[in-house]
Amino acid sequence: MKTVSKSLAEIEVSRIAWEEFRTLGDRSEGVPDALRRLFAARTEDEAMSAYWDLENVVVVQGRLYAAALPTVSVSLAALLDDLSADARDLVLELIHQIVAGEADEDEVARGNGDLGDRCREAARAGLWLVYRELGTRRRETAEAVLERIEADGARRAAFLAGLRGK
Repeated sequence: MKTVSKSLAEIEVSRIAWEEFRTLGDRSEGVPDALRRLFAARTEDEAMSAYWDLENVVVVQGRLYAAALPTVSVSLAALLDDLSADARDLVLELIHQIVAGEADEDEVARGNGDLGDRCREAARAGLWLVYRELGTRRRETAEAVLERIEADGARRAAFLAGLRGK
């Protein structure tokens, strides 16, 4: 089987017209670079620097901007890549911040009031990637994401019970 030369996340980042998505402070042009830096980060400092260039742009204190929606799909794709542990921690944390958020009042005024629901729906596409993180040091964050996106509470409970039984 032939492998893809570019990472899945890089392909996803490259295919999105980021300038079409609003951010806090009209900084959408910086989102692709911040995502690439986060995915490539090898140290905690590198990962944190990139994370804060996203956390205060696509989502700010639980308020979502339009760029949060494609950020979800890109971040899920990154979970398939060989990320450093620090980068993986913050990719999952970014997903958590987005799925826990709701549309900023400016987004609501533009008719984008369902942005939080659409981000959670997009995250459901990567449900099993989040379940996989339950067996890692990111368990608490994965649980928090699953609380927001998993529609089948019985399945979530079964997986959590199974992990406790280990």
